[in-house]
Amino acid sequence: MADMGDEQMMDISNNDGGNFGGMNQDNNNEPMITESIPRLNGEMLQSGEFQGNEVSIVGAYIGPNQADNTIQEFQASDNRKFTVKLNIDQPWDGYQTKFIEVRGFVNNDGSITQNSYQEYGNEFAMSTW
Repeated sequence: MADMGDEQMMDISNNDGGNFGGMNQDNNNEPMITESIPRLNGEMLQSGEFQGNEVSIVGAYIGPNQADNTIQEFQASDNRKFTVKLNIDQPWDGYQTKFIEVRGFVNNDGSITQNSYQEYGNEFAMSTW
């Protein structure tokens, strides 16, 4: 399979009425392409380039903000700190591990409003992110 880079991936799910491989019947059997969510580090998050966009970032969980426990503090792979605002409309029981991937939308202040998260345990090679 050809390398499609981080910007796009091939949908190979079988949800098209039995047309295995994600081939698009209306488009001469070309693969369906979907965009992926950008993976950021702290500097990229704080650059302002991604405001209003959905992104993904991995961080080491530091803890809740002392003034507002709906704001969680993290350290990114490039050692920059960032904050995550919890979506109070979604259930949340707290993070159970140190390393977390957060997906959400970037706010004007450079924080992320969390849509979802994935726990990566207490040992994770952040330099690979």
